[in-house]
Amino acid sequence: MRFMIFLTIVVLLTVSCKELNITKVEYRSTTMMGKTTVEITADSVVVSFNGRGEPTRSSRSTESSEWMSLAKAMEGVDLNKIATLEAPTNKRATDAAPYGTIFISTKDSTYTSASFDGKNPHEMLMPLMNEIVKIWEKK
Repeated sequence: MRFMIFLTIVVLLTVSCKELNITKVEYRSTTMMGKTTVEITADSVVVSFNGRGEPTRSSRSTESSEWMSLAKAMEGVDLNKIATLEAPTNKRATDAAPYGTIFISTKDSTYTSASFDGKNPHEMLMPLMNEIVKIWEKK
């Protein structure tokens, strides 16, 4: 019974993600020390850093549950509005926080959020940011 429920959820979330045609979710964080990029697709998670010191890059396969979690976190996101969302804080203006930006790619377009402090975007993007961080920090 649990398997059937799980399978139903997987199918529904996969279909909902296909309706949005999301191909990639990316988070970029920039500081004076360098730039961190987290790219998540249905197949892979790639994290890279380029800046002072040795550049680093790691990659792994995306688990289907992670991709489904991203799709679920995007349910309340209006892609046409993310470029105009105001960040709750502005510490990045004084180098007190990194510049953060989320990019959401579909088959046809790439939607770019307004910049925000580190991992603190507008509340509409917060569930998505939380999922990105979970996937990013998973070892």
